[in-house]
Parts: sequence; C-alpha cells; structure tokens
Amino acid sequence: MKPNFIEPKKFSEHFSIDKDIGLDFVDIYAYQDIPLFLDPFGISAMGTKWAKECENQIATYFQYLVDSLRIGDQKTVARLLNALHEVNEIGLGYSAGIPSGHGIGPQQAKEIQSAFESSQAAQSGDIKDIADCALMIPGISRDKISDITANILKRQLVKYTQKQCEKHNIPTKKVAVNNAFDYSTLKFTSYFAQLPVIGDHAKILLPISSVRQDPELSKNKYYRNFVLEFLRAEHQHAGDALSSVLKNGRVVVRIMDLKEKYPMNVDFLYEFSKSHPKILENYKSELRRTAIKNGKAQLVTNRKILNSSERKAIIDSINPGQKDAYQFHKISFDNLIHIFGKRTSNPISEQGINEGRKRIDIVFNNSDKVGFFNNLNTVHKIQCPKIIVECKNYGSELGNPEVDQINGRFNSKRGRFGILVCRSIKDKEALLSRCKDLINDNGNYVIVLEDKEIHQLLEFRDKNNEIGIDNFLENKMDDLIM
Repeated sequence: MKPNFIEPKKFSEHFSIDKDIGLDFVDIYAYQDIPLFLDPFGISAMGTKWAKECENQIATYFQYLVDSLRIGDQKTVARLLNALHEVNEIGLGYSAGIPSGHGIGPQQAKEIQSAFESSQAAQSGDIKDIADCALMIPGISRDKISDITANILKRQLVKYTQKQCEKHNIPTKKVAVNNAFDYSTLKFTSYFAQLPVIGDHAKILLPISSVRQDPELSKNKYYRNFVLEFLRAEHQHAGDALSSVLKNGRVVVRIMDLKEKYPMNVDFLYEFSKSHPKILENYKSELRRTAIKNGKAQLVTNRKILNSSERKAIIDSINPGQKDAYQFHKISFDNLIHIFGKRTSNPISEQGINEGRKRIDIVFNNSDKVGFFNNLNTVHKIQCPKIIVECKNYGSELGNPEVDQINGRFNSKRGRFGILVCRSIKDKEALLSRCKDLINDNGNYVIVLEDKEIHQLLEFRDKNNEIGIDNFLENKMDDLIM
C-alpha cells in the first residue's frame, strides 16, 4: 500500500493567493522545506537585468575570495566563508526530501575554509566562478552550492520577494535579514527589510526558473559526461592498452577501465581542467544551454514522500549533541507532521510565546475528530487545543530540567498536553516518574518519544495504519496514567 501523502500547506494557500493567475515564484511549503535546489545557472538563464545583477554579485564574491586567498589574507577568507550558512528563509532543503546533506553549519564552514586554503585551484586563481568551486573544492555538493548561492544573493532575493509581495498584495513585516553579502562593500552585513512572515519566520521567495530538482552542476556529471567521454575518444584514437578491438574491427574503451585509470577526485578534475580548458568551457556552456532549454522547473518532486527507512537514515546520520540540534529539530518537525496527518493542523516551528521572550520548539493545532488527540479532550478530559512539542538531541538521559521546561509551556489557553522527542531513554522508569509528577503537581501530561518509537510510528504511516498510530499513542498515555 502506498503511503498516504498529505500535501503540506503552500505559501499561496497561507496568504490566499489566486494561483490561477500564474505565479512567477516557487510556491514553497508554508511550514516545511521542499526538496529543491537553487541553481545559479537557472538564474543566469532568466536573462533579465535582475539576473545579470545576480551574476555580477556571484562573480564579485568569488573574485574577492580568490584574491584574498592568493595574498594570504586569512582574516578576510574566514569572514567570507564563515558567513555561509543554510538560508532557512528560502524553504529549500533535505528534510522533506531524499537525504543529501545538512546545509552549511559552523563546522562545515570551517571545513570549506580549510578546503579552499589547501586547494591548488583556489591558490592559483583558477577558480573563477561557482561552477569551478563545485568541481574543484572537496565537500562542495549540490546542496552546498544551493546554500552558497542563496547566501551571496540574499539581498537580491529579498528585492525579488518584495516585488512579488507588491504584485500579489502579500502582507509583509519589518524583519532582520542576517548575513547578506553587500558587493558594494564586499562584506556580509545585517539589515531590516519588509518580508512575508509565517508564524515567526520570514520567507524569501525564489523565481521558478532558479530552482531544480537535480541541478546539472555536479562533479559526477562533469566527470562522467565530459571528462571520461573525452578520455575515451583519446584512447580510442590512440589504440593503446586501454583499447579493445572487436571482431568487426571497431575499437572500444570501457568506462570501467577509464575509471580505474583516472579515479575521480578534485585534484584530478583540477589538473584535467587546467590541461583541457576547452572541455571545462564546454561543460559550462552546456549548463547554460540546459538551464535555458529547461526553463521553469517542474515542481512536482520526483518522490513526494520518504518512507520510514529513509527517514530513519536521516535521523541516524544526525549526531546527538548541540552541534546537530537544529537538524534533529528539522527532521523531527517533518516526521511529526507526517505521522499525525489530519489529526493536527497549522504546524509551527519555534513558536514565540510570552511576547517573544521564550520559544516552543513545535506547536500543532489539535484538529482531530476521531483519533488519539480527540480522545485527550473527550475521554481523558485533558484540555489540549494545542499540541506542544520539545525536541532534545541529547546523547544523555533527560532529567528534571528538560521535563520542567516543557511543563513551563502549558497553561489554560495553550492546553495541558505535550510531547518530548529525544534520541534514547536509558532509565525509562525514572523519566516516567518525572512525567507522572507533572500530573500530580500541575495536571499537565507529557509523553516521551525516542528515536526507535518515532521509527515505529513512521512504519505505521507507511502502511496507512491510522489505528496503529492511535493505539501506540494511547499505550503511551496508559503508561502515564496507570
């Protein structure tokens, strides 16, 4: 049985925009990431004045970066690279799609800096644009290119968003825009701008032509379709040891033999490109040609939903601890939306409370008509208009501070029920006792879901087993009240 895919709420739905008039921007999900990538060549293909400004800004950034590397200005290099982070406002990312990386975090920014500083291609000045960066710097993949492009172009994308908001009468609020590259001063700075806001989160819109499901810009495609094809022709012409002669006299060279002789790595791609600049230029020309040919990206994702095994793989790739806490939060948010289905609505990540002085990790509206959350109201008589969730990416046991924290989120308006999502529980009895104390002291109810339990709920979702999901949650409730 196919999973029961519930289409997440779109940006246009949230702001009641008439989609029949045609949208120039990507209709991102209101509360989740969509598995698409920002493609710099897709922006170039637009051919507009705005797109040309974007091209100039990317070129300016890389020229300044390479110049700083060549003169040994490590302070400037660090400033240019450490400012690169996942741009959450654009709503693109792995969490709603196939695992492909976790964006650019502080540690990865340091790794990228180290890669640039040790790269012969960067030191020599042979990196001239974002395509060279993708091919010749280790650790730079399509998701990193998407993030780097979004960082460099944030100011331009804010301007584009504002024009779309004017066109469609989308309400905006004054918000802080952090780490936006200003190519007039060659610095990343922060400023205030009017942007659309959903929940507490500003949104930046992208032209449809600028995104791809599977960008052409990749080391593998360059290596397989251009480098190896060129080398195969060379060896066929030379008739050397890599060539085989068939009975009909045709000379062939096997790709697997070429891969063995010329294994793919950034040093090889750099040396090859330096010796054969025409092949690299042909590749870049093909990137531009396909971007123009493809035009607007098909925004129906290849796979609308991840199964439980794929989601488990994402969770398992996230290390416990503060460093990966944000990534754990993101996938937990996506998983719970997926598991709960129509039981809940209006999911909000990092909901501000108490006039913004505190934040709840995740909040859902309770819209359940027949299932577990409905039973909380009707059977258990627990007030729960909101489902409150806190995520803890801890490698150690949850203690009183974590239980007390979620306890502090409850009140008569938000309700008296919440969920703690964590990695694992060592002393289940001790944690259960802490949760029972909340019932006795305050009338607040908290159930705890660890990784393996989330996976079990995801398996129920794979089979559309709504009864299984409700029974599982009811059993967790029984443990709490019995």
